[in-house]
Amino acid sequence: MFKKNFKFIIKVMLIHVITYTVCGIIFSMLFKYQSSLVNTEHMRDMNNIIVQLAPVFQIFRGLLFGLILLLIQNSVLGKPYSFLKIWVVIIVIGIFNTPATSPFSIEELIYYKSSALAWNLEFGGLLEILIQTFLFSFCVSKLVKPTSSS
Repeated sequence: MFKKNFKFIIKVMLIHVITYTVCGIIFSMLFKYQSSLVNTEHMRDMNNIIVQLAPVFQIFRGLLFGLILLLIQNSVLGKPYSFLKIWVVIIVIGIFNTPATSPFSIEELIYYKSSALAWNLEFGGLLEILIQTFLFSFCVSKLVKPTSSS
């Protein structure tokens, strides 16, 4: 049982790290994030070592996704439209309804004044996380098989 659960979590983590990294590279080039970050005070430059290590930090986030999906796998995986169910859960809980005042969240809308962020960072960032989470959800639903019990 432990071995199956471990494999499940590792597969989910790998899918997250790959989709995150690929989408991050594509969208940062497509929307030219670096040129807009020069005029932004509260975001790190793309050349900052912490930003460049982002894929490494995603290992931890991917493990967390794996743990959560392990808990709900029998409700979602192998069911019709499983990728859409996973995606909607991530969008609602992780993006729009997060309790933090994160970008694109309801809390940000309530507590923050309109942002002076460049359009490409705002629009590109939202498009990036929607597409990345969609790809993540789709790949998990197609490539990760549920363990026999949760």
